[in-house]
Amino acid sequence: MISSQKGTEFINSDYDKIKKVYTIWICMEAPQGKSAINRYQLKEQHLLHRYKEPCQNYDLMGLIFVYLGNSKVKDQLINLLDLMFKSSKNASEKITTLHNDFGIDLTQEEEGDLEVMCNLGEGIYEDGLMKGKQEGWEKGRKEGRKEGRREGKLELALEMLKDGMALEKVAKYSKLSLSIIKELAKQNKLI
Repeated sequence: MISSQKGTEFINSDYDKIKKVYTIWICMEAPQGKSAINRYQLKEQHLLHRYKEPCQNYDLMGLIFVYLGNSKVKDQLINLLDLMFKSSKNASEKITTLHNDFGIDLTQEEEGDLEVMCNLGEGIYEDGLMKGKQEGWEKGRKEGRKEGRREGKLELALEMLKDGMALEKVAKYSKLSLSIIKELAKQNKLI
């Protein structure tokens, strides 16, 4: 963002006209579930010799992280951002809350933008929900196959035990532990 100012905020080497830029990150998941706002700044350190550069020459970037927590707080900014980004309210409910709770009235164009934003958020939520369902289904299938193989091994082992095969051989051929084979034999009163 700083270098993109060349040709718009300043030309050639007129770097004195560079403007400070701010990057604001809104994080939906807050550490420990509590809302927080952190600001990070550039700081001069003298590593070789001592030369003091004027702050305005290097402090050209501000970085702010806004963490949205899981509960209401007294901070109006956090509550506003929570309404806009985390609330499950639809666009018209958000417009009413903006007016009643924050004294913000939107133009028709801004209301349209809010409607698009809410629909986009719902779409992202739906995509995430479908992805989660798909992953859960695939995991269930894998676990089901694994459980099915185990059941098959136990049935095979039980048949071998019923035929009088030695416990050690049953364990070897079924690829089950000797302790599992012993328990299976005890449960079926074969030992």
